[in-house]
Amino acid sequence: MDTEGVYKRSWTEAAGDLGFDLTDALYLKLIGITIADCERQLVESFGPKFPLEMFRGRARALYDEIVRAEGIPLKPGVHAVLDWAEQGGLPCGIGTSTLTEEARSRLEHHRILDKFSVVVGGDQVSHGKPDPEIFLKVAQGLNQAPGHCLVFEDAHSGVRAATAGGMPVVLVPDLLPSTDEITALCSGVFASLDGVVNWLKTLPRGAS
Repeated sequence: MDTEGVYKRSWTEAAGDLGFDLTDALYLKLIGITIADCERQLVESFGPKFPLEMFRGRARALYDEIVRAEGIPLKPGVHAVLDWAEQGGLPCGIGTSTLTEEARSRLEHHRILDKFSVVVGGDQVSHGKPDPEIFLKVAQGLNQAPGHCLVFEDAHSGVRAATAGGMPVVLVPDLLPSTDEITALCSGVFASLDGVVNWLKTLPRGAS
């Protein structure tokens, strides 16, 4: 789901309301890591006087307000990916820094929760991305060897996590473009999920 833009809007406004400038450069450091790690980064950047509890409440209220008014859209190509996997008899799982129940609720809202055999949220791991723990838990839940899984990512930390876990990964960048370092870790970098599916269809059966 396309949550990053909603988080950016709500967090930037919440910080501004409290007198702090959450710049684009700082926000890019928060992409793809757990909420706890994000909060540590904010305190490190703004200093010990940053009112974390007030920020947390204000950001949550703004986030909920945006979601109620606009919803959270699915990223284009999600259904194409799920259809491709289903046609090939391939199980799917999700490893996300979002809290598990919140992630499940979003998937249920879009009526695709049943497409995923495993959902592992940030509250189920001790170490967030780029540590591979979350993806290894997904692979375990799917009863698959890590090297037999293909990870779809939109953030650098996720690419590093997949690579550390011995999993091939494709990147569809969100707010943060790929770099030479990140591209070198990926099986492919694509502008959209539809592009990933088109690439997958060119692979010999069993190679994917």
